[in-house]
Amino acid sequence: MKRLLVVLALAAAPVRAAEDGPGDAALSFLRGLAEEKGKRKMDDTALAPDTPDQRRDQIAERLRRLGRGIRPDDLRVIEQRTDGELAAVLVSQITNYDANSVQVHAVGLVRSADRWRPAPLPSSFDTTGLSFRPGLLPRARLLEEWMLRARSEQLVRLRDDAFALLFDEMRKLRSPDELHEAAPEKLALDFLAAARDRKLPALFSLLGGLETPRPPEWEEIFQTVSRVFARPVIRQPNWRLLAAPESLRVPVLTERDGEDALVSIVALDPAGDFGRRPRPRAVHLPFVRSDGGLWRIHLPQELAEMEPPDGGEEGADEVDAGIVARFPEALRETSPPLPEPTPRAAATALLDALRAPNLEPLARRLDLAAESSEALDALSRAARLWQTFHRPGEIAAPLLLDLHESGDDACLLIQMLSAKTPEKPALEALFLKRGPAGWLANPGLTGAAALAHVKEPAFFGNWLADARAARGKDWTEGLLVRLGGIAADSAPAADEARRVVAEWRAAIVARDAAGMLARSACFDDPEGTGRLLRNSGYELQTGRHGDILEVHRAGRWAAVSMRVPPAEGDDSAVAYPLYVVAATAAGPRVLPELDLFDPLTRGREFLNRRVWDRIAARLPD
Repeated sequence: MKRLLVVLALAAAPVRAAEDGPGDAALSFLRGLAEEKGKRKMDDTALAPDTPDQRRDQIAERLRRLGRGIRPDDLRVIEQRTDGELAAVLVSQITNYDANSVQVHAVGLVRSADRWRPAPLPSSFDTTGLSFRPGLLPRARLLEEWMLRARSEQLVRLRDDAFALLFDEMRKLRSPDELHEAAPEKLALDFLAAARDRKLPALFSLLGGLETPRPPEWEEIFQTVSRVFARPVIRQPNWRLLAAPESLRVPVLTERDGEDALVSIVALDPAGDFGRRPRPRAVHLPFVRSDGGLWRIHLPQELAEMEPPDGGEEGADEVDAGIVARFPEALRETSPPLPEPTPRAAATALLDALRAPNLEPLARRLDLAAESSEALDALSRAARLWQTFHRPGEIAAPLLLDLHESGDDACLLIQMLSAKTPEKPALEALFLKRGPAGWLANPGLTGAAALAHVKEPAFFGNWLADARAARGKDWTEGLLVRLGGIAADSAPAADEARRVVAEWRAAIVARDAAGMLARSACFDDPEGTGRLLRNSGYELQTGRHGDILEVHRAGRWAAVSMRVPPAEGDDSAVAYPLYVVAATAAGPRVLPELDLFDPLTRGREFLNRRVWDRIAARLPD
């Protein structure tokens, strides 16, 4: 334990002492390499200016290779030495407390103009030009010798102490007495919370990590769980049910048999496989007592394997049908429904829930009081609908087009807007029902299942058919501000133009298509609508912040110039768009169809001329 305290002290103290010093500089350098910018990061190093291009390329490639193995969140300064304007820093990397993952990076640094610059090669001051600075080269060689020796010592030390670090963290979170006294139901909830938050010490404490001796299968448990959570996105299907942030999960049953217990969890994962309709599934957590009387989870085979066997899920679903049937009722108890006083408020809440990053907000807008099989079907279809707006690589948003109410029933027609194909109608009907406490989605939610719960199905069916036909021609009808012309000398005030562009841009960054279109306008012809939608889709896909530079006003126009940097890791040039703002009966609006950018290329200059031609055709004066 004494050695452990030394390691912890070394890990914590240098970071505080090295603010703007060699420790911070070394961390910043290594984290930058993890972004795979080896060549560009060389500009921040102490590389000698006269280094030949071929040597520069070799160093850049070596730094890129080093960067691919760096996990920025796991880096810690553990030891450093300073000798005047030279320094050497050791940085550890331990992933998930796994001794096999231990790395120690050694970085030499040179101070120049009150700034510490890292040497470009690990454990070395080569190619820094120190040989031309009297007296520095011998001191640099001593620091290099220290880095090589201390790095080897720290590797051995950290590998020996990796589990000691984990054990210390487990004891901070939970005592053996808690594992002796707590009920399996409570421990199962703790396990779910730890899995969701990716808290490995909390997980391992419930898998036998605090027992003495530890379970015989401890090494397999440790390696399995470490591998599952080493990835940014969990892939193993059963672990996704317990840990994926998108999943909806709740314990539904606990069975006790002497010193054993079984807690059954049912979960619905909408993001595990976007190619199929999600459905609730059960995962069982067996609890056993150690010889010392401590409860622990005996990791079941379905969680111990990185990939479940083919065909295993279907067979398990049949066996677990009775367990899964308890899911809707358990959800109603743990996440009670949230009815709204009006259909429009319920529609707004339902669309907000579809945009939420997980399923719980959507489940609370559903009526799950129906018979279990029907409620399960509604949950499955709701998860499928949620997928539409969260598919990887896709930017999509639900827009409310029409809402029709009759008695205790209401139907809303939404456009499932895709940023890639914004002009294409993609219509979906959702049904609401008023209950004693207010409006929720009706028990069927969509389609024929929802119509079965409507008092006047023929009436709503006819209304929906007419609404679909009308929206199929132009889904934006009544949604956009369309301009027949722009009055002379009607330019919005500078502060109004600045405000509406700032709000419009904030909606873009938030992927809020409704907020973006509410601040937009276009000319009242098909070309205007099409250009607005295409350019809006492009803006939503990029979704970048920008800085307003200036507001310009002349005659009927106001225009706001912006600086929009490229996305992180993108080598594209900074964009300088000019957003046109016009006065409308609804207030000042951005005209996204008039996409003007600083003409840095001949292609962009040509596109700008087409915009001017478009304006001249609509406003010949």
